[in-house]
Amino acid sequence: MVFPITGSDGRTGGPEPLLSSRSRQWEGIVVELHRARNVDVLIPYPDHVVSVVVAGVPNLYLARDGSTSHTTLRCGDVIITSAGGPTHWRHKEEAVAIILRLAPTYVDKVAVEDCAVHGQLPEIQDTVGKQDERIEEIAKQLLAGIESDPRASRLYIESLTHQLALHLLRHYSAPGLTVGKPTLKLSRRKLCHAIEFIEANLSQDLTHSRLAAAAAMSPSHFAHAFRQATGLPPHRYVLNRRIEHAKTLLRHTDLPITEIAQHVGCCSHSNFTALFHKATGVAPSHYRSNN
Repeated sequence: MVFPITGSDGRTGGPEPLLSSRSRQWEGIVVELHRARNVDVLIPYPDHVVSVVVAGVPNLYLARDGSTSHTTLRCGDVIITSAGGPTHWRHKEEAVAIILRLAPTYVDKVAVEDCAVHGQLPEIQDTVGKQDERIEEIAKQLLAGIESDPRASRLYIESLTHQLALHLLRHYSAPGLTVGKPTLKLSRRKLCHAIEFIEANLSQDLTHSRLAAAAAMSPSHFAHAFRQATGLPPHRYVLNRRIEHAKTLLRHTDLPITEIAQHVGCCSHSNFTALFHKATGVAPSHYRSNN
């Protein structure tokens, strides 16, 4: 099995991950890909940790707070370990897993802002060996985000992180929450402010927090209200505007493609080319020559 061995303080108590989002400094989450065998470790849990098995069939022994379990895991199985006391993990077989570490403060913020929870906050419940297609999907999308353009993908990563926290609160909290959609709406004035901010900052590292601040709303309420008003989540709207702006620059200017990449918030020519091709089906150079 693969374990969330790296703590929030950056110290590592086991093998280095094959991939890690730590250098990206994503809000509220660290995503890692691990491969390990012959594991016998006691791991502290400062974060809520979601592990998704993507290869191998480990026979896993877990012990925590006086309770133990023996489970044979399969691909797609999910293990949820809430923040708290240490857990003893043991198995011999090699396995690969995606590890999602969510900061408790981030999950609590989502609970308050999206679930309107006051007073005692819900507790995430430990779960071993459950199939959850939504968590598996989010985990794979977050893992793919490690290798994508950091500036162009940040809004998308924030959206996935928020969806994961909401999913845990809806389905793995005690007491279980019935999470309704926020009722706040985005006024025409606030929507205009948000869109003007996006248009003026397509080259910048946009985040939900910055967009929400432009509309004078909380990030989570803004995301829902923006989608309600425009029909698109913020990350998709921003991506569409970046692609359209890039098309305009390709058609009407002689700017080098590397410079156009910077104008639409991409870190490099190659990242921009991949993003543009995914959105349009053609490379920027091909689009320019045919328009």
